[in-house]
Amino acid sequence: MKPLNIALAILPVLVVAIGLIGWVVTLRGNLDVAQNDIAALQASQYDDTDLIEKVQDLSLASEESMTKLMWILEEYGPAIEAIRDRELDTDVKDRIAELDAEVSAIGSVLDRAQELDDIVNEVEKRQAVVENEMRTIMSDHAGFADVLRQLELSGILPSGERREYGGYSK
Repeated sequence: MKPLNIALAILPVLVVAIGLIGWVVTLRGNLDVAQNDIAALQASQYDDTDLIEKVQDLSLASEESMTKLMWILEEYGPAIEAIRDRELDTDVKDRIAELDAEVSAIGSVLDRAQELDDIVNEVEKRQAVVENEMRTIMSDHAGFADVLRQLELSGILPSGERREYGGYSK
């Protein structure tokens, strides 16, 4: 085989090898940028201490209301039942109805506090999902910005292409 034929046979393999090396170097650079962006995002996460304090306050208020309700039921429950068993005049019956309404109101407040606690838990879950998605998108854009810059420097982008991606770590 002639030396020219050997050189022509090796030339495509050499071009592919150089292209593969360039791709690996670019991929490594993109991974480094993504890791730095993830570290920066983790360092600047949303401070949710106020939300946690509010949830703790609601939980404490719920426990206090439940304790008061249990005390009321233990303390006045038998008396209310005894009064109901006797047939008293309408003023006492009206007062009993008012007490029943107040007990019902306390129960509904406790139910609402539980609903709010469930809502806060759901909001916290959704917030965690949104933050995770945001980090993923931001790291993808940061890597895409590097690819666009490299394409622009190599002259592959169409003329007039002036989009700017990146700057997410600022």
